[in-house]
Amino acid sequence: MAASKSHISDAEGTARVSSSARLSDAEMGARMAELFIFNTDVRLFAYPTGGASAADPVVREVLDAALTAACERCRFFECTLSRTRPDSDISRAHAASPAPVPVAPETAELTRLALAYGARSEGHFDITMGTVTSLWNFHTGEIPSRLALARALEHVGAEGRIEVGETTAADGSATPTLAITDPATILDLGGIAKGYIADDLARIMREHGVERFVLNLGGNVLVAGGRPGDTSARPPRTAGEPWRIGIVNPFDPAHHRALVSVRDGSVVTSGLFERSFTRGGVTYHHILDPQTGMPAQSDVASATIVAERSLDCDGWSTTALMMGAEHARAFIEELPGVEAVIIDDCDRVTWTSGLAESLSLIPTLPRL
Repeated sequence: MAASKSHISDAEGTARVSSSARLSDAEMGARMAELFIFNTDVRLFAYPTGGASAADPVVREVLDAALTAACERCRFFECTLSRTRPDSDISRAHAASPAPVPVAPETAELTRLALAYGARSEGHFDITMGTVTSLWNFHTGEIPSRLALARALEHVGAEGRIEVGETTAADGSATPTLAITDPATILDLGGIAKGYIADDLARIMREHGVERFVLNLGGNVLVAGGRPGDTSARPPRTAGEPWRIGIVNPFDPAHHRALVSVRDGSVVTSGLFERSFTRGGVTYHHILDPQTGMPAQSDVASATIVAERSLDCDGWSTTALMMGAEHARAFIEELPGVEAVIIDDCDRVTWTSGLAESLSLIPTLPRL
């Protein structure tokens, strides 16, 4: 599996679960749920443990219940956090701006967390960048004018523009609120939401009694419990061995540049290869600098973050890419429980100290 694109093989024996999700048998004795949501392909794998088999109806029922609950949770987040759905918390906050609106506790919590990452990012991560990204179109290759960017940048900056509070009812109960105090500011949590959601889905899986699983939210990979055992493998594989997660080669996205071993944790990559277009001999990528509104300039081609929480991976991957290789490595090294793999624009791979025993490099194939 890969931390930026899914390479998990398709399954067979598909059975319809709902109009937007399906359950099926998958490799290594798993049950899999797949659905298209958050504008990406989501695949969730639940594995039996302790020698149990998904062929057992009782075991299958447990795995399917966990996967179904996780899919329902995905739909909740889609309805709550979407910037385009008119009934979402984010859209209602925009419509009411500058006044606050009541929101779900999850919306308030994610916004608070995102503000904290932004405050520590040295200006590289900002949830009000929707104000600028909405001017770009990476599908049609549309570049905003300098005037449009300058006007938009006047309304970028979460501090003082995004406020999370609460209202208290007569019975003493509190309801979270969200306010976008600048009506020209566009709040977009898309740069960190999938990490928050992945962590929440992991909670749901465990609450349903599933301890071994793989969650792939369009490149946000979270794994738990290690790989299932396989006596037929050569050499035989013992249950609980770490998963091997691929880091895409930014200069050859069809192949991996490295593999990282993770038993329990998350891996997320931000790379310049993900969305870009070329116009007039200049390549424009989708990771925009909050200071200029233009594609960020650094010597990093991709930044991969490895951490226990997927939220940390999402929160720091874009920041690391924008910081530059040397600064990013030093910055991530100081974060407890967070590691990084940096691939620079000359195809050099470096990593933080905690990955010394769990990272394997793969050479870049020569281009013919």
